[in-house]
Formats: sequence, C-alpha cells, structure tokens
Amino acid sequence: MRIALSTLLVLGFFMGSCQLQRNNPLDPIGNPDVSTPQTVSNLIIYGVSGPGSDNKYVELRWDANNPLTTDGYYVYRGLAYNSAYAVVDTVGTNSCYHGSEPWHSVLPGTYWYKVSAFKEVWTNDVVPEFLGRLEGRQSEARPVVVPA
Repeated sequence: MRIALSTLLVLGFFMGSCQLQRNNPLDPIGNPDVSTPQTVSNLIIYGVSGPGSDNKYVELRWDANNPLTTDGYYVYRGLAYNSAYAVVDTVGTNSCYHGSEPWHSVLPGTYWYKVSAFKEVWTNDVVPEFLGRLEGRQSEARPVVVPA
C-alpha cells in the first residue's frame, strides 16, 4: 500500500510539474517577445601577424545575424577542438581582431575559435530594466595557426 501511495505521489508531482507556468523573462518558449539569436555562420579566421612580428593577432569574420535578434557577439577561444573554451572578446559587429587590444593574449601556436550571438533583454516598463543576455548556439570551431 505504501509503495502504491508513494508511486502515486511521485507520478502526481511529475504530472503537475508539466503544467507549471514558465515565467523566466529570458525563456524564448515562455516569453513570445524574446527570440533566440541565430547560430553564427561562415566563420573565417586569418592569422594576420606574420612570422617574427612582436604583436600577434588573428582576424575573425562571419556572416552578420539579423540586427532585430542580435545585439552582439561573444568570441570564444580554446587550445584544441574538444577543449574548454573561454570568452576572449565581446564585439558589436561581425568581425574581431583578437590580439589588437592590450588585454588580449595571443602567443604563437594553434588556437580554435567559436563565436555566438547574444540578444540583450529589457523589460517593457516605463523605466526599462536590463534582464540579461540571451545567447544563441556557438558556431562550429575553426582553427588558426599563429606563427612564431
């Protein structure tokens, strides 16, 4: 009897949770005013700095997303295709010169880059409040070799 009652309670919990109202303002399923940015496409990377140059940097370019659903882009870098990736830059256009700023660190070697688009979400109140950034999927990883 106890097992049957416990099973009914657990089953009732799961059935009831399916009808919970989604109220996360960054949830594109629960909020029809929010649309997820498209996945970045056609990422091309160039190792711009030549052998022996002191300043190392790479140029990244990709197809721009629809400006109605995209406010900017995150640039990610990893040390291998399947490695962990970290955000190394945030840009507002569909290009980036990673290594061109003093806080960038680009040394000789092979790197892998990915890019994702984000949309800033605000309330529709009289005084808008920033709710956060909704990020789309990351692009396919692309390699680049930075010469010594």
